[in-house]
Amino acid sequence: MIANFYIIPESLSSSSLNDEQFLSSLENFISEYYKIVEFKEENKIIIQDKIYEIILPNGKSLAEFIYSDNPNFEGKDISIKKFLSSVFSKLVHEEFSIDDIKDRIKSNSIDSCYGIISLSKIKDIADENQIIYDKNSWLNFRRYHLGLFFGDAKYFIDECKKYYTELFFHENNYTSTGKILDGFSNKIIFHLSCLNDKLPSLLIKKNYNNHTELLTNFSIEASLDDLASLEGGNKDRLKFSFKNKDGKIESIVCEPHMKLCCNDTSDGHHYYHRIYFYFGKENVENCKILVGHIGEHL
Repeated sequence: MIANFYIIPESLSSSSLNDEQFLSSLENFISEYYKIVEFKEENKIIIQDKIYEIILPNGKSLAEFIYSDNPNFEGKDISIKKFLSSVFSKLVHEEFSIDDIKDRIKSNSIDSCYGIISLSKIKDIADENQIIYDKNSWLNFRRYHLGLFFGDAKYFIDECKKYYTELFFHENNYTSTGKILDGFSNKIIFHLSCLNDKLPSLLIKKNYNNHTELLTNFSIEASLDDLASLEGGNKDRLKFSFKNKDGKIESIVCEPHMKLCCNDTSDGHHYYHRIYFYFGKENVENCKILVGHIGEHL
Protein backbone atom coordinates (compact mmCIF):
# COMPACT_ATOMS: atom_id res chain seq x y z
CA MET A 1 0.00 0.00 0.00
CA ILE A 2 1.32 3.42 -0.99
CA ALA A 3 0.75 6.06 1.69
CA ASN A 4 0.58 9.69 0.57
CA PHE A 5 1.11 12.25 3.32
CA TYR A 6 0.34 15.92 2.78
CA ILE A 7 1.94 18.91 4.48
CA ILE A 8 -0.38 21.92 4.25
CA PRO A 9 -0.30 25.41 5.85
CA GLU A 10 -2.59 24.16 8.64
CA SER A 11 0.07 21.53 9.41
CA LEU A 12 2.47 24.20 10.61
CA SER A 13 0.30 26.19 12.98
CA SER A 14 2.58 28.24 15.26
CA SER A 15 0.11 30.37 17.21
CA SER A 16 1.32 29.19 20.62
CA LEU A 17 5.07 29.20 19.89
CA ASN A 18 7.71 31.90 19.70
CA ASP A 19 10.09 32.02 16.73
CA GLU A 20 12.82 29.86 18.26
CA GLN A 21 10.36 27.28 19.58
CA PHE A 22 8.56 27.08 16.25
CA LEU A 23 11.72 26.60 14.17
CA SER A 24 13.06 24.01 16.59
CA SER A 25 9.71 22.17 16.52
CA LEU A 26 9.66 22.34 12.73
CA GLU A 27 13.18 20.91 12.50
CA ASN A 28 12.30 18.02 14.82
CA PHE A 29 9.03 17.51 13.00
CA ILE A 30 10.68 17.24 9.57
CA SER A 31 13.55 15.11 10.95
CA GLU A 32 11.02 12.63 12.34
CA TYR A 33 9.29 12.26 9.00
CA TYR A 34 12.47 12.11 7.04
CA LYS A 35 13.10 8.79 8.84
CA ILE A 36 10.04 7.39 7.08
CA VAL A 37 12.03 7.49 3.86
CA GLU A 38 13.31 4.09 5.04
CA PHE A 39 10.18 2.88 3.23
CA LYS A 40 10.29 5.62 0.59
CA GLU A 41 8.76 3.49 -2.15
CA GLU A 42 5.66 3.10 0.01
CA ASN A 43 5.49 6.50 1.72
CA LYS A 44 5.33 9.76 -0.20
CA ILE A 45 5.44 13.15 1.50
CA ILE A 46 3.81 15.88 -0.57
CA ILE A 47 4.07 19.61 0.16
CA GLN A 48 1.46 22.17 -0.79
CA ASP A 49 3.37 25.21 -2.07
CA LYS A 50 1.23 27.53 0.03
CA ILE A 51 3.11 26.47 3.16
CA TYR A 52 5.91 28.83 2.12
CA GLU A 53 3.46 31.69 2.68
CA ILE A 54 2.87 30.96 6.36
CA ILE A 55 4.08 33.70 8.66
CA LEU A 56 6.53 32.81 11.41
CA PRO A 57 6.24 34.37 14.88
CA ASN A 58 8.93 36.90 13.84
CA GLY A 59 6.74 38.20 11.01
CA LYS A 60 8.73 36.60 8.18
CA SER A 61 7.32 34.03 5.79
CA LEU A 62 8.68 30.50 5.80
CA ALA A 63 10.02 31.11 2.27
CA GLU A 64 11.95 34.17 3.46
CA PHE A 65 13.49 32.20 6.29
CA ILE A 66 14.49 29.17 4.23
CA TYR A 67 15.65 30.77 1.00
CA SER A 68 16.74 34.34 1.76
CA ASP A 69 20.42 35.30 2.09
CA ASN A 70 19.81 37.37 5.21
CA PRO A 71 23.25 38.01 6.78
CA ASN A 72 21.65 38.42 10.21
CA PHE A 73 21.02 34.69 10.50
CA GLU A 74 23.53 32.96 12.74
CA GLY A 75 24.17 29.86 14.79
CA LYS A 76 21.20 27.54 15.16
CA ASP A 77 19.09 29.54 12.68
CA ILE A 78 21.63 28.85 9.94
CA SER A 79 21.74 25.12 10.65
CA ILE A 80 17.92 24.87 10.70
CA LYS A 81 17.69 26.95 7.52
CA LYS A 82 20.14 24.68 5.68
CA PHE A 83 18.44 21.55 6.94
CA LEU A 84 14.94 22.66 5.93
CA SER A 85 16.14 23.87 2.54
CA SER A 86 17.78 20.50 1.86
CA VAL A 87 14.77 18.46 2.98
CA PHE A 88 12.09 20.54 1.28
CA SER A 89 13.95 20.43 -2.02
CA LYS A 90 13.75 16.61 -2.02
CA LEU A 91 10.02 16.33 -1.29
CA VAL A 92 7.24 16.34 -3.87
CA HIS A 93 5.55 19.73 -4.40
CA GLU A 94 1.98 19.75 -5.65
CA GLU A 95 -1.01 22.06 -5.89
CA PHE A 96 -4.23 20.72 -4.38
CA SER A 97 -7.15 21.95 -2.32
CA ILE A 98 -8.46 20.85 1.07
CA ASP A 99 -11.45 19.36 -0.73
CA ASP A 100 -9.03 17.31 -2.86
CA ILE A 101 -7.48 15.87 0.31
CA LYS A 102 -10.90 15.04 1.79
CA ASP A 103 -11.92 13.25 -1.41
CA ARG A 104 -8.68 11.28 -1.55
CA ILE A 105 -8.99 10.18 2.07
CA LYS A 106 -12.48 8.86 1.28
CA SER A 107 -10.96 6.79 -1.55
CA ASN A 108 -8.41 4.98 0.66
CA SER A 109 -7.89 1.38 -0.49
CA ILE A 110 -5.42 -1.50 -0.34
CA ASP A 111 -3.48 0.16 -3.17
CA SER A 112 -3.15 3.65 -1.73
CA CYS A 113 -4.14 5.71 1.29
CA TYR A 114 -3.91 9.36 2.24
CA GLY A 115 -3.19 11.33 5.39
CA ILE A 116 -1.94 14.66 6.70
CA ILE A 117 1.30 15.41 8.51
CA SER A 118 0.88 18.08 11.17
CA LEU A 119 2.58 19.72 14.14
CA SER A 120 -0.73 19.87 16.00
CA LYS A 121 -4.37 18.82 15.77
CA ILE A 122 -6.30 19.94 12.68
CA LYS A 123 -10.07 20.32 12.71
CA ASP A 124 -12.62 19.67 9.96
CA ILE A 125 -10.21 18.15 7.42
CA ALA A 126 -9.55 14.58 8.55
CA ASP A 127 -10.27 12.40 11.56
CA GLU A 128 -7.58 11.52 14.07
CA ASN A 129 -6.65 8.27 12.33
CA GLN A 130 -5.63 10.22 9.21
CA ILE A 131 -3.32 12.76 10.92
CA ILE A 132 0.34 12.03 11.58
CA TYR A 133 2.28 13.85 14.31
CA ASP A 134 5.41 11.72 14.71
CA LYS A 135 6.85 8.32 13.85
CA ASN A 136 4.63 6.58 16.40
CA SER A 137 1.46 8.03 14.91
CA TRP A 138 2.79 7.08 11.46
CA LEU A 139 3.01 3.48 12.71
CA ASN A 140 -0.52 3.75 14.06
CA PHE A 141 -1.67 5.11 10.69
CA ARG A 142 -0.13 2.17 8.83
CA ARG A 143 -1.48 -0.38 11.31
CA TYR A 144 -4.96 1.18 11.24
CA HIS A 145 -5.13 1.00 7.45
CA LEU A 146 -3.74 -2.53 7.44
CA GLY A 147 -6.65 -3.52 9.66
CA LEU A 148 -9.05 -2.00 7.14
CA PHE A 149 -7.34 -3.23 3.96
CA PHE A 150 -5.77 -6.53 5.00
CA GLY A 151 -5.63 -8.46 1.70
CA ASP A 152 -4.71 -12.13 1.96
CA ALA A 153 -2.68 -13.74 4.75
CA LYS A 154 0.66 -13.39 2.95
CA TYR A 155 0.15 -9.69 2.28
CA PHE A 156 -1.05 -9.14 5.84
CA ILE A 157 1.89 -10.87 7.53
CA ASP A 158 4.44 -9.26 5.21
CA GLU A 159 3.02 -5.85 6.12
CA CYS A 160 3.01 -6.73 9.82
CA LYS A 161 6.74 -7.43 9.61
CA LYS A 162 7.29 -3.76 8.67
CA TYR A 163 5.20 -2.22 11.42
CA TYR A 164 5.87 -4.59 14.34
CA THR A 165 9.62 -4.49 14.67
CA GLU A 166 9.72 -6.14 18.11
CA LEU A 167 8.03 -9.27 16.75
CA PHE A 168 9.23 -12.14 14.57
CA PHE A 169 6.53 -13.98 12.64
CA HIS A 170 6.90 -17.72 12.03
CA GLU A 171 6.06 -18.77 8.46
CA ASN A 172 3.17 -20.84 9.85
CA ASN A 173 1.26 -17.56 10.10
CA TYR A 174 1.03 -17.35 6.31
CA THR A 175 -1.42 -20.26 6.55
CA SER A 176 -3.02 -19.98 9.98
CA THR A 177 -3.89 -16.28 9.84
CA GLY A 178 -5.90 -16.66 6.66
CA LYS A 179 -8.44 -18.84 8.44
CA ILE A 180 -9.63 -15.98 10.66
CA LEU A 181 -8.38 -12.80 8.95
CA ASP A 182 -11.69 -11.79 7.42
CA GLY A 183 -13.68 -10.69 10.44
CA PHE A 184 -10.76 -10.41 12.89
CA SER A 185 -8.26 -8.15 11.11
CA ASN A 186 -8.76 -5.19 13.48
CA LYS A 187 -8.66 -7.42 16.56
CA ILE A 188 -5.42 -8.98 15.34
CA ILE A 189 -3.93 -5.53 14.72
CA PHE A 190 -4.93 -4.36 18.21
CA HIS A 191 -3.42 -7.40 19.95
CA LEU A 192 -0.22 -7.35 17.89
CA SER A 193 0.18 -3.65 18.72
CA CYS A 194 -0.12 -4.45 22.42
CA LEU A 195 2.37 -7.29 22.09
CA ASN A 196 4.85 -5.12 20.20
CA ASP A 197 4.45 -1.88 22.15
CA LYS A 198 3.74 -3.00 25.73
CA LEU A 199 5.29 -6.39 26.45
CA PRO A 200 8.99 -5.63 25.72
CA SER A 201 9.19 -2.97 28.44
CA LEU A 202 7.59 -5.34 30.97
CA LEU A 203 10.13 -8.01 30.07
CA ILE A 204 12.97 -5.56 30.64
CA LYS A 205 11.65 -4.42 34.04
CA LYS A 206 11.34 -8.04 35.24
CA ASN A 207 8.85 -6.89 37.89
CA TYR A 208 7.12 -10.24 38.18
CA ASN A 209 7.55 -13.56 40.00
CA ASN A 210 6.51 -15.88 37.19
CA HIS A 211 5.15 -15.84 33.66
CA THR A 212 1.54 -16.07 34.79
CA GLU A 213 1.96 -12.87 36.78
CA LEU A 214 3.76 -11.25 33.84
CA LEU A 215 0.92 -12.10 31.48
CA THR A 216 -1.66 -10.79 33.94
CA ASN A 217 0.22 -7.50 34.30
CA PHE A 218 0.55 -7.27 30.53
CA SER A 219 -3.16 -7.93 30.00
CA ILE A 220 -4.16 -5.21 32.44
CA GLU A 221 -1.70 -2.61 31.13
CA ALA A 222 -2.66 -3.30 27.51
CA SER A 223 -6.42 -3.52 28.23
CA LEU A 224 -6.72 -6.82 26.40
CA ASP A 225 -10.15 -8.31 25.76
CA ASP A 226 -9.28 -11.21 28.07
CA LEU A 227 -6.29 -12.19 30.22
CA ALA A 228 -3.34 -13.59 28.30
CA SER A 229 -2.28 -16.91 29.77
CA LEU A 230 -0.21 -20.07 29.42
CA GLU A 231 -1.58 -23.17 27.70
CA GLY A 232 -2.69 -25.86 30.12
CA GLY A 233 -2.86 -28.93 27.88
CA ASN A 234 -0.62 -30.80 25.45
CA LYS A 235 2.19 -28.47 24.43
CA ASP A 236 3.58 -30.52 21.53
CA ARG A 237 1.26 -28.77 19.09
CA LEU A 238 2.71 -25.43 20.22
CA LYS A 239 6.26 -26.26 19.11
CA PHE A 240 7.57 -24.15 16.24
CA SER A 241 10.98 -24.27 14.58
CA PHE A 242 13.13 -21.15 14.58
CA LYS A 243 16.67 -20.61 13.35
CA ASN A 244 19.22 -19.44 15.92
CA LYS A 245 22.18 -17.14 15.26
CA ASP A 246 24.38 -20.16 14.47
CA GLY A 247 21.99 -21.23 11.73
CA LYS A 248 20.71 -24.23 13.68
CA ILE A 249 17.02 -25.01 14.05
CA GLU A 250 15.57 -24.78 17.55
CA SER A 251 12.15 -26.05 18.55
CA ILE A 252 10.45 -23.47 20.77
CA VAL A 253 7.13 -23.88 22.57
CA CYS A 254 4.97 -20.81 21.94
CA GLU A 255 2.78 -21.42 24.96
CA PRO A 256 1.81 -17.90 26.08
CA HIS A 257 -1.21 -16.67 24.16
CA MET A 258 -3.69 -13.84 23.77
CA LYS A 259 -7.35 -14.66 23.31
CA LEU A 260 -9.36 -13.25 20.40
CA CYS A 261 -12.76 -13.75 22.01
CA CYS A 262 -14.86 -11.46 19.84
CA ASN A 263 -14.71 -10.41 16.22
CA ASP A 264 -14.45 -6.93 14.72
CA THR A 265 -18.19 -6.37 14.78
CA SER A 266 -18.72 -7.72 18.32
CA ASP A 267 -21.54 -9.95 17.11
CA GLY A 268 -22.10 -11.44 20.58
CA HIS A 269 -20.55 -14.81 19.75
CA HIS A 270 -17.64 -16.08 21.87
CA TYR A 271 -14.66 -17.15 19.74
CA TYR A 272 -11.64 -19.25 20.70
CA HIS A 273 -9.06 -17.82 18.32
CA ARG A 274 -5.56 -17.24 19.62
CA ILE A 275 -2.21 -15.52 19.09
CA TYR A 276 0.47 -17.90 20.42
CA PHE A 277 3.92 -16.45 21.10
CA TYR A 278 7.12 -16.81 23.08
CA PHE A 279 8.80 -14.09 25.13
CA GLY A 280 12.02 -14.20 23.12
CA LYS A 281 15.31 -16.06 23.26
CA GLU A 282 18.68 -14.32 23.23
CA ASN A 283 20.21 -16.31 20.38
CA VAL A 284 17.08 -16.47 18.21
CA GLU A 285 16.01 -13.64 15.88
CA ASN A 286 17.69 -10.94 17.98
CA CYS A 287 15.60 -11.85 21.02
CA LYS A 288 12.40 -10.61 19.40
CA ILE A 289 9.05 -11.87 20.65
CA LEU A 290 8.32 -14.97 18.56
CA VAL A 291 4.82 -15.20 17.09
CA GLY A 292 4.20 -18.84 16.28
CA HIS A 293 0.52 -18.91 15.39
CA ILE A 294 -2.27 -16.44 14.71
CA GLY A 295 -5.50 -18.28 14.11
CA GLU A 296 -7.79 -20.94 15.48
CA HIS A 297 -7.27 -22.51 18.91
CA LEU A 298 -4.56 -25.20 18.87
